[in-house]
Amino acid sequence: MSNILEINNVSKSYQNFMLQNVSFALPEGCIMGLIGINGAGKTTLINSVLNLIRIDQGDIKIFGMEHGNLTTDAKEKLGVVYDENCLPEGLNIKEICNVFCRIYKSWDEKLYYSIIEKMEIPSSVSIGKMSRGNKIKVNLVVALTHHPRLLILDEITASLDPIMRNNVLAIFREFVQDEKNSILFSSHITTDLENVADYITFIDNGKLIFSMNKDSLLDDNLLIRCKESEFARLDKTFITAYENKPNGVIALASNQLKQYCLDELINFEEPTIEEIMLLITKGVR
Repeated sequence: MSNILEINNVSKSYQNFMLQNVSFALPEGCIMGLIGINGAGKTTLINSVLNLIRIDQGDIKIFGMEHGNLTTDAKEKLGVVYDENCLPEGLNIKEICNVFCRIYKSWDEKLYYSIIEKMEIPSSVSIGKMSRGNKIKVNLVVALTHHPRLLILDEITASLDPIMRNNVLAIFREFVQDEKNSILFSSHITTDLENVADYITFIDNGKLIFSMNKDSLLDDNLLIRCKESEFARLDKTFITAYENKPNGVIALASNQLKQYCLDELINFEEPTIEEIMLLITKGVR
């Protein structure tokens, strides 16, 4: 399996923030969820990948090429959607199609109108008169219609209602059925990532915490809820992070403590991605 995106030791400094030595790879045919609280560095990383900002250190490769040296044909294979509208607000659905069919060699008009219908986007009004959710959907349709190999999405599902989010996630699954295609998907809605992601990459305060297979992440960890006296007896070697609560302690731990918890009748469960993120971000490590 080849990597469609490779990020190696990438750093970027601002006055009050630094993205520090971030490295991970996204294989072909996979969806990677990018998580972290606001200000963690997700958008800085995405803008670095797209060469919208100049990195201070490291290198980024897309389709095996340095990201700053992509050919026109390679750039056509990138689809990008942010959490705000980037299309001319005075144009309607037909006019958008007429513009972009002249920009992209691989523009697929039949696919465009098919997804417009599937997403229930009104075709008679201009982009500017649409709801925020419909604006994001049109941007996504445009990104999909020129047959990209890599979709880069920054917090786009937050504006969609639950039914439409499910429809969009189904489109993502269909997209990566072609094993040459991949998605880098930043989202605060971690349940979406639990549904579709193959890998999870977690950034906190500009640092990479982990980048790993989603199933392994969930299988390898326990969420332990216990009394302070029970927590005191746990082997701290296997504790990743914990937080004191009024009624006890919540701890993120390796599943190597599972048998001990069973023997000692200590409550545990499989954590969610959100619980992992919040405990590592807010808890004691």
